[in-house]
Formats: sequence, C-alpha cells, structure tokens
Amino acid sequence: MAYTHVQTFNPEILYAFDPLNEAGNYSKTHSHNFLEISILLEGEADYLVDGERQDVGTGTVMLFNPGVKHAERQKEGTFSHQLHIGLTNLSLNGLPRNHFPNKRALLDLGCYADAFMEKAWRVTKEFNEQRSEYQLMGKGLILEMLGLLLRSLEDGSDNTLPPALSQTAVRQQHLVNHAVYYLENHHSEEITLEQLAQQLFVSPAHLSKIFKEATGLSPIHYLIHVRLKHAKELLKQEEWTIKEVAQAVGYQDAYHFSKLFKKYYGTAPSQVAKEERTV
Repeated sequence: MAYTHVQTFNPEILYAFDPLNEAGNYSKTHSHNFLEISILLEGEADYLVDGERQDVGTGTVMLFNPGVKHAERQKEGTFSHQLHIGLTNLSLNGLPRNHFPNKRALLDLGCYADAFMEKAWRVTKEFNEQRSEYQLMGKGLILEMLGLLLRSLEDGSDNTLPPALSQTAVRQQHLVNHAVYYLENHHSEEITLEQLAQQLFVSPAHLSKIFKEATGLSPIHYLIHVRLKHAKELLKQEEWTIKEVAQAVGYQDAYHFSKLFKKYYGTAPSQVAKEERTV
C-alpha cells in the first residue's frame, strides 16, 4: 500500500545529531510525542526498549514511535557513534499522526540496509559541515531514508502493523493533511479560520476540532508556528531586515511580529539575527 501522499507529505525535522558515546554514558528512560530514528553508525550499545534489553551493534536501526519508552547505556570497554533524528508533522495513510507502521523498535532493513546507512552517513556529514543549503540537502536525504524504511516494512516483514484507523479517521487525516499543506504554502497571506475552512469545503467548527485533535494546535496557532519557523530561518540571512522578515511571513506590523516572536522563542528576533549572522 502507499503510505504517503506526495503533495501533503512534509515532515518537520526537529533535530539530527550524531553523538560519540564513551563507556559510562547513559540516558534515563524516556519517550517522545514525536518520531525518533536512532542509527548506530559505529560501535555497540545497550538499549532498553519498553522494558526489554537489546544489545545492538554497527548498522542497527531503531525507530521509536510516540510513547515508546527507551533508554541507552554504554558498557565498559565500548563506544558508539550514533545518529538520532527527530521528526514531527508526519502523517502516513491509515496511521495515527507521527507514527510508523512498525510493531517493534528494532528494524531489519534487509536489502535496503546498505543504501540506508550510506544516506545516514551523508546526513551526518551535511549537518556537521553546515555548508550552504545543508538543511535542504539533509531533509532530502532523510526523506529518502524514510522511503527506504517504509519499503523494508512493506516487503513481507512480520514487523509491520496493519492500518489502524477507521475510514472516518482516514478522511479526517486527509483533511488535516490538506489544511497543513495549505498553511505551509500560503503562510505569508492573510488567512482566517473561515477562509481555510472554505478552501477545504468544511465548516470552521469541524475543521478546528479535527485539526486540534490531530496536531494539538488550532489551525491559527499552527499558522503562527509555521510563520515564526520560517521567520527564524530568514533572520539568519544578512540581507533581511526585521521589518522585511515580518512582512515576508505575513505580518505587516514589525512590532507585533517581534512581540509574538519573543513570546514564542523566548528571545527577540533582533537577537537571533545578531547571533546567527556573526557565526
């Protein structure tokens, strides 16, 4: 089955980092409300996943769905070099938001393993070197990695969950996906809840209810999130003034934009611009 719709599949990368872990390193048991991929690039490690201990080595790939409890420990005499990728705003057909169709966290990629690891190393290189357009290059590679993960799960794997959503839930999922797509692509325009609902041929109340159930945010608060996320990227570019950034993401009043930005990120846009442009 096709898990993705190309037009609306646009996950947000929360982080991609590759720690070098030495003996004695450990993390407390924790879980996330987003999807996390953990890849052992080199070495070995001891993982605890939902109470079950796993000794893992080079080439191991683990995928932690929201709520899956996990911890890791580096045993004496060992080391590991890992890549961790956090993803949100991820929607697959027939599955809850930010979930992949794997029963177990430990994956077997089969014939896709070599291609997957090659891309994982390239992601590591992009995010470490931070050359021009590294985020775009990194996201492209991560999307390819997600495609390989889905193919490996679909190719006769006993680690694959069947679609978990009812037809009604699937329709609601598609509605939310199209709303997100519209907000992402029209964030610089004046958008009201009523206008968005009209675009999607539903009532404002229905859209607001379904959208918040899926994302945890109202459509308008999600729009603010999208605008400020794009603004933060534009602030890194020296040729943009604060007023120009504000207008580019849909705010005509630079003062209002600055107040909103500081409330959201805890720092003024001028400070972000100053710090990012002097790196």
